[in-house]
Amino acid sequence: MQRSLQKIFAILSLLFILNTATTLAEVKSPEASSFTIKNFEILEDVDGQYDFSTVSSPDFDEAFHQHVQENISLGISPSVFWVRFIPPAENYFDESDPLLLNFTNPSINKLDVYIPVKDSTIAKGRNYILKQAGAERPGTAREIWDADWTFSLPHQYIQGKYIYLRLQSVSVMNLPVMIWQEKDFIHAALLKNIAYGLFYGILLSMVFYNLFIVFVLKDRTYLFYVLYIAFMLIYQFNSHGHLRLWLDIDYRLYNALFWFCLSAAFSFAALFSAKFLQIHSDEIFLKRIFNLILLLSILIGILGIPGCSIPANWLSHGLGLIQPLVFIGLAFYRFRNGFRPAIYYLLAWGILSCGILGWIFLPDRTTSSNVLMLATALESILLSLALSARFRDLRITQLTLTRNLHYYRDLSLTDALTGLYNRRCLNSKMQKEISQALTEGISLSLMIMDIDFFKKYNDAYGHWQGDQVLVGFSNVLLKNLNDTQLAFRFGGEEFVILLPNLDAVETSKIAENIRRDFAAKTFRPTNKKTVQVTVSIGISTLTAQDNEAALFERTDKALYEAKTAGRNRVVIR
Repeated sequence: MQRSLQKIFAILSLLFILNTATTLAEVKSPEASSFTIKNFEILEDVDGQYDFSTVSSPDFDEAFHQHVQENISLGISPSVFWVRFIPPAENYFDESDPLLLNFTNPSINKLDVYIPVKDSTIAKGRNYILKQAGAERPGTAREIWDADWTFSLPHQYIQGKYIYLRLQSVSVMNLPVMIWQEKDFIHAALLKNIAYGLFYGILLSMVFYNLFIVFVLKDRTYLFYVLYIAFMLIYQFNSHGHLRLWLDIDYRLYNALFWFCLSAAFSFAALFSAKFLQIHSDEIFLKRIFNLILLLSILIGILGIPGCSIPANWLSHGLGLIQPLVFIGLAFYRFRNGFRPAIYYLLAWGILSCGILGWIFLPDRTTSSNVLMLATALESILLSLALSARFRDLRITQLTLTRNLHYYRDLSLTDALTGLYNRRCLNSKMQKEISQALTEGISLSLMIMDIDFFKKYNDAYGHWQGDQVLVGFSNVLLKNLNDTQLAFRFGGEEFVILLPNLDAVETSKIAENIRRDFAAKTFRPTNKKTVQVTVSIGISTLTAQDNEAALFERTDKALYEAKTAGRNRVVIR
């Protein structure tokens, strides 16, 4: 329990650093280093038929309507949207520092920015300069090297006039717009990138740590987890704009990679969950739920990779909201049934669900993205802890089963009264020892012992007292034998010893010690009487012509000779 608390404390400390970095990136200084644009006017161009000259003409003023939300939030739509706004006056900022116009959504496909300037320029003499960016456009269109879309406001920029935006995208058109002073933007971007580095580092460390475990344990559950986090990492690297920033590839390939990674992340999340929660083939209803999730996950890739991004977006958003809720319900069900590792799994998907809800419903895109990023990082760590807990439980179960197996195996091979091996064990051990001795050409001796007049002792003093004699004799045997010399209770008062690497002479010395020690032992069957009991011993050594039956028969004859010669003696044959 203490180790688990230490792990959770370390996780929370790391995530606190991550959250601090992202928060610091958003802090505004008292000198108004940044300004968030909030008053937008929107025009939806359903067919994409209007150009800038048309929408910027006075005749179209009434076509624009006031946007009710503080950020540009237009959902998923195939339409082209025209947006206009008036930035604050320049005296709002430090006039000595250049100004930057920042759009915080790297997934926008096409972004055209029309900025009013004092000189007549590109846009058909209407004194506007055009700047273009977007995921569909080549990296050379990026004016400032940043994952988001950032432009410098030209020095001839005209205050008090509308800046126009033309937006077109197949992803969610949620677009915060900010004006920054250049030095403060650089500072905020540095902190933001540190936060992203921590985030990607957490996911990458989870991938490599658990990949090592995959190679060691060969466990498919770990493999599915690694693939889920790996594809989630690439998807996040892509969706936050960093892949496009570092790798300028054709948009179709970029888009295909995006949807492939998202589809794979959904798919391996389902496979991992089914394996982790131990969904068996006989649980038909649960199996169908996971098969449906897997089918929808694959369908996202089938739609998105060829370019049907809008239906793929709708499907991915729906599945992204429903899938964690399904996993939470199943994890709770498993936890209620006694599967303890499900608690980490339950927390992981619960936190991710909160992050997804925050991403959907929080009005500020930067804050919502940070919440989802933190939730994803924490989910990856908690799932790794869930795997560790699952492995620990499985290991404990396996050790218990192994211990029980050894216990019952030993129980089946040992005599309950004396603790010596029983006749069943003798049959297997004797065959093995004879085979090894004949193969390697080493000595093997057999000793058969019979306690003298044991039946009379039992009849005179009772079975319980007779058992004390058997236990006492067993202790004498164990005292005189080493680990390689095996003693067996053959049945009743008969005992057998296998002695590898010993010939008849060496064996007879051990036999004499046993006979002498046992004869010297005193038993007290009644309070007023002490009794001494003796043992007869027969010995024989394996020859090249012997088999199991021949060796045993010859040794038994030696025992018979010892008994007929007066008992309490050792005979070699």
